[in-house]
Amino acid sequence: MSDEMFRTFRGYIYELTGIYFQDNKKYLLEGRLSKRLQVLGLASYDQYFNLLKYGSQRKDELFALYDAVTINETFFFRNEPQFEALQNSLIPELMPKKKSSGQKLRIWSSASSSGEEAYTLSMIFHEKIRIKYPNVGLEVVGTDINSTVLDIAQRGQYREYAIRNTPKEYLNKYFVQQDGKYNLKDEVKRYARFEHLNLYDQQRMRAMRNFDVIFCCNVLIYFDAQSKTKIVSNLYDSLNPGGYLFIGYAESLHGVSKAFKLVNFPKTIVYKKD
Repeated sequence: MSDEMFRTFRGYIYELTGIYFQDNKKYLLEGRLSKRLQVLGLASYDQYFNLLKYGSQRKDELFALYDAVTINETFFFRNEPQFEALQNSLIPELMPKKKSSGQKLRIWSSASSSGEEAYTLSMIFHEKIRIKYPNVGLEVVGTDINSTVLDIAQRGQYREYAIRNTPKEYLNKYFVQQDGKYNLKDEVKRYARFEHLNLYDQQRMRAMRNFDVIFCCNVLIYFDAQSKTKIVSNLYDSLNPGGYLFIGYAESLHGVSKAFKLVNFPKTIVYKKD
């Protein structure tokens, strides 16, 4: 891939998704796109770019492009201090209003990948929270730009690598092991639904409203400052007043947004919409 073609793809991907590949990541983008060339039987990156822009199967290939440029490293019960803060502090704060209004607790896993985060939230609610608040339901919405991982989430079927951090009590109670895979039980799956969403799609983001908690972990690191500001502003609008935003440990809203109030918890921080 020539430097010129790299810049062309970088600009195109940025325009569509807000994801920005630095100059030193050229090898990474080249390696990922080369797999698409092999699958499609194309001889050059120029041909692939023309297919993306003008091909009759452009829409389908755009989904394949999104799959190629995103990273989906995740597992159940990742970032445990965040789940502890949610369970021990945020839920007791949010639930009285939910109980009095008869509304469900709504949580958005905004880069849900193959569903591990969304289903972790479902398991915690089913195991620990619904007993204390039997009249309050839960809705977890998982979204991702990568359609391949969303298919995995819909199936709720995982390999051992994904469940390596799952407490035994949850593993034994909510998974059925079959043919070397771990199938999540319907009693947990029923809380979550999944849909394709590009966080950079302004029109779609306007429809994502009335959430009490949003998880957007290990996502902002892939965006430049302008894209971060746009995405975080949309996430702010998606939260109910008094709602909370979780981001990754290596991420910060410093220089990105002043709209949130920073709240400290043991081993983690959360951003609150006042």
